Amino acid sequence: MVMSNPGQSAAKPPFLAFVGEGADIATLKSFAGSRQWPDDCIHHGNIGTASQYLKSNPSPALLLIEIPSAEEAPPLLDQLANVCDPDTKVITVGRVNEYSFYCWLMDLGIFSYLLMPLSEAALESAYQKSIAPPSSQAKQEKPPGGAIAVIGARGGVGASTVALSLAGIIADLSKKQVALVDVDPQEGSIALALDIEPSRGLREALEKPDRIDSLFIERVMTKPLKNLSVLSAEEALQDRINVHDNAADTLMKELRGKFDVTVLDIPRRMNPFARAFLKQADQVVLVAELTLPSLRDALRLSDMMCETLKMKPPVIVASRVGCAPKQEMQPGDFEKGVNAKIMHRVPFAPDLFMPVGSDIPALKYRDHAGMKPLYALASQLVPGAKQKTVAAAGKGMALFAKFKKRT
Repeated sequence: MVMSNPGQSAAKPPFLAFVGEGADIATLKSFAGSRQWPDDCIHHGNIGTASQYLKSNPSPALLLIEIPSAEEAPPLLDQLANVCDPDTKVITVGRVNEYSFYCWLMDLGIFSYLLMPLSEAALESAYQKSIAPPSSQAKQEKPPGGAIAVIGARGGVGASTVALSLAGIIADLSKKQVALVDVDPQEGSIALALDIEPSRGLREALEKPDRIDSLFIERVMTKPLKNLSVLSAEEALQDRINVHDNAADTLMKELRGKFDVTVLDIPRRMNPFARAFLKQADQVVLVAELTLPSLRDALRLSDMMCETLKMKPPVIVASRVGCAPKQEMQPGDFEKGVNAKIMHRVPFAPDLFMPVGSDIPALKYRDHAGMKPLYALASQLVPGAKQKTVAAAGKGMALFAKFKKRT
């Protein structure tokens, strides 16, 4: 076999396989022989062996690799992604017989997963799918997910609280897969609010967007809830973050492909990358207090979105209502000044919103009157995120009846 550097153009082999079991190697050689492929396309090893091999050899059209275990899979697949061509279709094989593991692999972009021991019939079926015309697979692709941006008219008005609440409510009620991204890499507060470890992934995404793929997203995000994934950072204030021009576009494309809804917590400072993320949003929530300074900045932000970025008008949310009644404007006067209607009013409730912990206040205190505006906002933005008012006993009986009908 002629050795070549990854950067050199080389003929792409049709198939390579890396497995450890002798019986599976024999099955693969028989399968390869039926397609008149040489025996040396079958290698003894696993995904780690494949990564080492592909550092100095061309990637195949179809690559079959053995994964030792579910626990070892994430770092090994990350290493493989660094040396394998993006257009290579990857079939993973292993002994992990769990549907959740299969779904995880499919979300990463793995083409197929086969259980060991291998059979020629399973190999042939996977191969035929790999060479099927793209048009037959295009119909199965889901449409890109939506994006909601939340931004404060001024610092400290509670925009991050609204973003966190929205993401939690949508994930909980709609059962959609939701991403919450704190776009401020140095002063973001989402990780602190949830008491989770800040990620280095946001900085890496902003500086090196070519690293972004499904595996990268899976690796750098934290899951505080089953349907909610969070990306939030706390980089040192003295660091200079060199944001790539394509960072927002690349990250958002991957997020839209992986998640049904992405909630963006946009920093108040309108630097180029914050503006780029804001422009990516399908809907914008503008959070403001009922004060004159907040009115002025809400109007300026709204004008910038509509006139400069050519976006539709934001949804106006009044926050911290009742914090300082003597200094607050009347809602009607605020609406006249900002030329828009206040859609929802979130009360000042520090006992609900300020505690730090793994619980999302909007879910922990879902029946509190102070949470009603946030639930109304979530259902306005995502119709599936609507609270159901069903009595506990009735709900149990309905569930029992549903299962009874199936039997």
